[in-house]
Amino acid sequence: MKLRTLILILLVCSAPVKNANGRLIPKQKKEGNPPAGKTAGFNNIVEFDISHTLTITGNTRRIILTVVVPKTIPDRQNILDIKYSPQPSRIFEQNDNHYAEFIFYKPDKQIEVDINVTAELLRYDLFTAKKKPAANHVEETELAGFLKSEKFIEKDHGEIREIAAGIKGQTEEEILRRIYNYVIVHLDYTKNGKKQWGAVKALQMGTGDCSEYSDLFVALCRAKNIPARVITGYTARFDSQSPKHNWVEVYLKDYGWIPFEPSWGDVKNPGIQNMAFSRMIPVYLYLSHTRNDEILQNYHYAAYKYWGDNIKLTDSIELRRPNPLQSK
Repeated sequence: MKLRTLILILLVCSAPVKNANGRLIPKQKKEGNPPAGKTAGFNNIVEFDISHTLTITGNTRRIILTVVVPKTIPDRQNILDIKYSPQPSRIFEQNDNHYAEFIFYKPDKQIEVDINVTAELLRYDLFTAKKKPAANHVEETELAGFLKSEKFIEKDHGEIREIAAGIKGQTEEEILRRIYNYVIVHLDYTKNGKKQWGAVKALQMGTGDCSEYSDLFVALCRAKNIPARVITGYTARFDSQSPKHNWVEVYLKDYGWIPFEPSWGDVKNPGIQNMAFSRMIPVYLYLSHTRNDEILQNYHYAAYKYWGDNIKLTDSIELRRPNPLQSK
């Protein structure tokens, strides 16, 4: 029996518009800047309906679908409820990420996998962290993986190292603010090609979407020996954009892991740009902090394997506010 592996590449930062290559691309506001979210308050309860449809056109004997799913993270999010239909074959954790695995034998022509998540999204940013007690110390061995060079985050590349050497500051925060400013000055938020570019190509092209903003930001941080990582997840903005998104977290000695949003900070208004560095609204659902995830064959959100004839996987995400009467 020959095993064929087909990986679902669920692209981040996409919206329901396709380019010539068939890639979903984000709708832009005027002047090429990404839209800013608007959510009042410090906490935000949202339901995420995540659906995957497997379409079988031939004789497929077995399918394994693996999906990264959210978990409760202190100061970031509380997962109030999560429902699966059908129930996963197993739920497991690896590299501090959670996954649900679904196995289907002799599947029907179409399979629906629905995951409903009710989450309380918490506001957490540099401004908020400064008001909290000092963070617990993290051992250097736990941070080593977030200082390395890897695919899309080429922190040892000559151009990245040269730029990083010119970024100076008296404190980690000063260095981070200058990295942040460098990224939003030297990249224009734009429609990207089918493939993800990574930090170096984004720098050379001068454009990118949330993936490229995040990759370049993280690469420059790591080149300055500051642990940093790309976050994959969803945003609950209730606008025309797809919820799929990338942002970043940086480890600061005084505060621990702090999120930053480089792509949404690329706006014309200097005041908003300055505020965006240290303040984030509670619209982020965290899924993964692994940029190249072996469980998902180095892609985002989900991956699948199949035995037999080719299959097709599509997905959709809907957001809604929970009904207060139903939640009681």
